[in-house]
Amino acid sequence: MRKADFRQEGYLNDKNIQLVYEKKKRIIEDLLKISTVEEFLEVFDDDMDGLLNEDEQILVFSIIKTRIQIIAEELCMLKKYDLYKELMREVREIEALIVKYQHELRNHVHLKQLNDYINIGDEIVDDFQRNWDSKKNNYEEKVRRNLTTKELVLRNNTEEKHNQGVQKYGQIKLKPSNKMRLLQLQEKLVAINERIEEAANYRNELRILEKKDEERLLKIKGDLNRNLKKDLERQEKLEFKKLKDFYDAERNKLTIQQNKETNILHKQINLHVNDIKRIQNQITNFYDEEAKKGDEMIRTRERQVQTNKVLSTFKGVKTFSGAPASGGMERKREIALALLNLGSKSISLNVSMESSGGKEVTTKKSSLALKFIIKNHRPLGFEINGDFSSKKFCNVPENHDLRNDNNLKNKIRKLLDQRKHQDEIFISPTAYYDNNLNIVCDAKDYRDLLPMISK
Repeated sequence: MRKADFRQEGYLNDKNIQLVYEKKKRIIEDLLKISTVEEFLEVFDDDMDGLLNEDEQILVFSIIKTRIQIIAEELCMLKKYDLYKELMREVREIEALIVKYQHELRNHVHLKQLNDYINIGDEIVDDFQRNWDSKKNNYEEKVRRNLTTKELVLRNNTEEKHNQGVQKYGQIKLKPSNKMRLLQLQEKLVAINERIEEAANYRNELRILEKKDEERLLKIKGDLNRNLKKDLERQEKLEFKKLKDFYDAERNKLTIQQNKETNILHKQINLHVNDIKRIQNQITNFYDEEAKKGDEMIRTRERQVQTNKVLSTFKGVKTFSGAPASGGMERKREIALALLNLGSKSISLNVSMESSGGKEVTTKKSSLALKFIIKNHRPLGFEINGDFSSKKFCNVPENHDLRNDNNLKNKIRKLLDQRKHQDEIFISPTAYYDNNLNIVCDAKDYRDLLPMISK
């Protein structure tokens, strides 16, 4: 059955069951007297959903075991003790195999539950990381935009102040030195006294001094302009550095906040993994013990009942009273014959069997007997995946399956429900295509469609 479960989901549909039936047709007919897949589903599909879940798969083997046990007990009543002993040995071997198989199915269910829990946690981490990446990208874009704007503003201010300084320094004039003023006065004096040669000499010397003063003035203006430019550039860099330092500090705060939230998130993600594993181990151990001892305890109680009946028969013989009623034994004999498709009268199974309005149902005797066993003498159940089924009925209480396990299933269900997706958004398949059926968005990029859906 496990090999027929192609998707490894723990459920067998009609295709999978057809495959199992075709491969094991002779064995199924020998052990269950079932000749068609439809009849197989009719008997063992307990919730009539067209699938065999883990508990229904275990039910198949439990019914085989119960059928053999009923026939063996009837053989015991017929004094066929060798056959009775051999069949009971087979029954116990089947029970041991059921213990292993239910353990395997339960481990598969528990592993799937834990993987789903972890996968949802990974999705939460991915969404968290994606949100933080988006937040950091938006912040970097904001910083880049603000720095570019600030750099442009500072450069314009620097150029404006530099131009104002150049214009101001261009109007500077040097005050003539005392030597030049003396030479000018002497030139004027000798020129008045018609001492032309001396006046010309003074003029030549004054030209040299004026040229030196012009060169000195140009040098002073150049030094002033260079110093002004350096001061303005230094001030511009200082202002720009202050802004960068501010944004770096904000970036560091953002990183610290992300690290804090990441640590909290990882603690929340892994908060219940160990608890789930512990509870799953407790559930497994509980049902392993029940699987190992339950059937034998039921047989022990049944043997005690039969022993009491035999003892009461002894008392009846001693007191010469009538024999006790054997209605239960007659019913068991009727079921045993029906399981073998034998018996002259049709088996009446209208008690909690078919919704036929109280009418007796007469079909294939073996199938009716199997269904009667399931409804009225249900074999030991293991509740492998019953509590986590998505199928709910309006008249069934929420915790109808939570029994005999110290409320462990209720605890693990609450832990798993804490991480279920809430308020899931359904995206129509048409959203991934345009009017010409061209792909506009890949399925893995479904988040890109969310803003359009929210509109």
